Amino acid sequence: MKLNMILVFALVVGAVAIPYIFFVFSASNAKKLSNFFKAQAAKQGLSFNLKEQWSNRIIGIDTSKNVLLYTQFIQGEFKHQQLDLNAVARVHILEDLQSKRIEGKLSSTLENLALELVLKGNEASIILNFYDSLLDASQNFEMKRANSWKTTIEDLLKQNEKATHVRAA
Repeated sequence: MKLNMILVFALVVGAVAIPYIFFVFSASNAKKLSNFFKAQAAKQGLSFNLKEQWSNRIIGIDTSKNVLLYTQFIQGEFKHQQLDLNAVARVHILEDLQSKRIEGKLSSTLENLALELVLKGNEASIILNFYDSLLDASQNFEMKRANSWKTTIEDLLKQNEKATHVRAA
C-alpha cells in the first residue's frame, strides 16, 4: 500500500514538474535567441521596423538599409542568416504536406514550411525555415506567418524596383 502511494505521489509531482521545467527551459532559449539576435543587429548597425519571434526563430527587416536578419536556435546552436534584400529576385513558400490516415480519414499534415528567397543572377536560394515537425512540438499559425512575411518581402522588392526605375530615369 505504501509503495502505491509513493508511485502516485511521484506521478503527480512528475506531471506538474516536467511541464514547468520544460517551460523554464524554453523561456531561457527564447531569451538566448533574442539576445543573440540583438547582438547581431547591433554589430551591423541595424534597427528593425518589422520583427517577429516565435518558437525558436526570430526574423526582422531594417527597411532603411533593406536588410533581413533571421536566426533560428536549434539544438543549442544558432543558425543565422543576413540578407541584403536588393539581391533578392523572388520569394516562394515551400511546404511539405504529407497525407496520413488519422482515425480512418485521409488528411494532410504539414511537415515542413519555409520561405525560399531566390537571389538575382545566379538563381541561388536562401531558405528560411518557419516550421519543421521534427523540431517543433506544435504548429502556431506558421502558414499565416509565412504568407505574411512573403507578402512583406514582395512589397519591399516592388518598392525597391520602383525606386531603382525612378533613379534610372
